[in-house]
Amino acid sequence: MAGIRVKVEPATINWVIENIPPDEMPSDILSTLEGWREGLVQPTLNQVKTLSRKIHIPFGYFFLSSPPKEELPILEYRTIGSAAVKPPSRNLVDIIKSAEHMQDWMRDYLIDAGSDVLHFVGAGKNICSALELAELIRKDLGLATEWYTDSKDAVDSFKIIRKRLENVGVLVFINGVVGANTQRKLDIDVFRAFTLIDEYAPLIFINRNDSDGARLFSLLHEVVHIWLGIASFYNEKDGTVTNTSDIERLCNAVTAEILVPNRIFKEKWELYSQHFPEKSVVKKLADMFKCGIIVIARRAKDNNYINKSQYQEIVDMAIDIYNKQKEKRKSGGGNFYRTAASRYDSRFLLALDNSIKERKTQYPDAYRLIGFNRTSFSHLLETVRGGV
Repeated sequence: MAGIRVKVEPATINWVIENIPPDEMPSDILSTLEGWREGLVQPTLNQVKTLSRKIHIPFGYFFLSSPPKEELPILEYRTIGSAAVKPPSRNLVDIIKSAEHMQDWMRDYLIDAGSDVLHFVGAGKNICSALELAELIRKDLGLATEWYTDSKDAVDSFKIIRKRLENVGVLVFINGVVGANTQRKLDIDVFRAFTLIDEYAPLIFINRNDSDGARLFSLLHEVVHIWLGIASFYNEKDGTVTNTSDIERLCNAVTAEILVPNRIFKEKWELYSQHFPEKSVVKKLADMFKCGIIVIARRAKDNNYINKSQYQEIVDMAIDIYNKQKEKRKSGGGNFYRTAASRYDSRFLLALDNSIKERKTQYPDAYRLIGFNRTSFSHLLETVRGGV
């Protein structure tokens, strides 16, 4: 079997070459593919399998009679459209497809269980006021205006919002790699978050490699998209971009209002600014509102408390802090199952377990969906139930 020669259509090989970003295509693999395309050598089955694993192209693609069609509609919603020039990385393709499969499964599960559509998906589509939309979202999530006072920090705030979302039926996934493969890291320069809209199972995916404050902002930004009923692929860098669409500006404004209510912000700024310089006030208010300093700096800039130069200086400082923290966090470790459980929406995992027990979902299908086998899935569920 290992020596069996197989035919791969030149058009398919062309598609593979065109759909792998140049920085992900090693020169030796490119030469191999070109040799197959020109008919200089016919690959063996094992050679195709090996190459498939290395460049993360599904094995079956190589044997199609015509090039595959990978449709990723979510990429049409890029916040910054200029990123659309080169083909998406295989890491991005695989994480989007994984999210789509999990959402499709959850949607079917909920419909089969007789669940109703979620009333809040698109409920704010006719609201143009950031203040009104923020009020609606807080009401639907059961959040007080000063909800952040119950939080310890940005990490805790993220957990609070995530739990409220899961309680009302929004799927929230967070990961920094594809599946559990630490060699396939998700790049925050490619995306920070994305949202797949569905009236039964809206899904938010957060890139874990972002800073604590940025992840919190991204989560709420995506929440606004759900209430608007508009999908999102959030790839804005550091909140400094100004040439975004009206929708994105509204989402950013609503997010800021939920995180940092402007009326309260102005009161606190005017109080603290009597005693401290601007940078110190920004840090103090970031601690008070349990969010990132860029959010506070943007609030200050929008209220004309600081100028554009001061704002950019604070943004640069925040990026520097994040980079230093990232270096410290490079060491591995930690509890495998606790980390894995944090990646998935707990409601989704429990629904999957219930479906298996009811024999509506087969074990192989379930494990393919999340990348766990029977034993490891059991351990994962124990961890999830321990945290519920």
